[in-house]
Amino acid sequence: MQDFFFDTVTFGFSHPWWLLLLLLLPLVWRLELWYEKRKSRMMLPGVSNLKTRGMEAGWWVHLPQWFVRLSIVLAVLAMGRPQVTRNVTMASDRGIDIVLALDISESMLKEDFGGSRLGAAKDIALRFIRNRPKDRLGLVLFRGKSFTQCPLTLDHKLLGMLVRQVSVDAISDDGTAIGSAILVGTNRLSASVSKERVLLLLTDGEHNRGEIDPVTAAGIAGSQGIRIYVVGMSVQRRVENTESFTEGQVAGKEDVLRKVAFLTGGRFFNASDERGLSDAFREIDAMERSRLDGPVRVVRAELFPQLLLSALIVLVTGLILGGVRLLRIP
Repeated sequence: MQDFFFDTVTFGFSHPWWLLLLLLLPLVWRLELWYEKRKSRMMLPGVSNLKTRGMEAGWWVHLPQWFVRLSIVLAVLAMGRPQVTRNVTMASDRGIDIVLALDISESMLKEDFGGSRLGAAKDIALRFIRNRPKDRLGLVLFRGKSFTQCPLTLDHKLLGMLVRQVSVDAISDDGTAIGSAILVGTNRLSASVSKERVLLLLTDGEHNRGEIDPVTAAGIAGSQGIRIYVVGMSVQRRVENTESFTEGQVAGKEDVLRKVAFLTGGRFFNASDERGLSDAFREIDAMERSRLDGPVRVVRAELFPQLLLSALIVLVTGLILGGVRLLRIP
């Protein structure tokens, strides 16, 4: 599906020289007033008393004259051919399909993200869903095995409910099958007709289960034009009874995840706390937005008919008021 975006909106006149008449109108009306004061008038008996008690005692007796003048101004503006111009850019890559693959292994229950890792992941996923109202989103859960919790959908209310209900009990198999999760997400996205397909993988562990490794699965996804963004929720931890960090283990895990992202044209993010997790999703949200690289089309809307019709209505109203309701006696 293709949407349209209005980049710029401008207002102008295609025949602006007609507007010079607006400078002459005050002079014409001044001459008209001077002429009315100098022309001879016929006096009728009792006119002064009629003027005192009649309509001329109020300001509204001048309304017909102002209606006629306003109609002239509107007619002159109409002759100037006012136009509203929009430069419309077609978003050729609108409608991004995104599958969120969420790790629900036992380690996601550790509370080092201002709460459990799984809780932080669910909160940021819900925020991400709210920010993508026009995109189809799906949900894949993985642990020792993987399955689709929600296929691609525009029903974000249902998807949000399913995300809130996610728990580690959804899958009983222990371990972390990242390759399997990538393959399940790829299968969901392969049937999509969208030009932009994204798999967003969120995990805190390293691959240790499943029949397919993450790099091989990423190669399959990349061959189908699917980008993978990986968010690693990792915190350096001390090994028991030692003072050394498990830096080698963390680096090894990240190397695999970085390669997964690199092979598909995506990106790896290392989130070690709540702020890092939020920043990662914010960057992904900004990168995967509509690409306004379609053709630019100029759309002009003429206001000439509306102004001319308005001038006619105002003129007729002024003539009716001047001839019937607000009849003036010189």
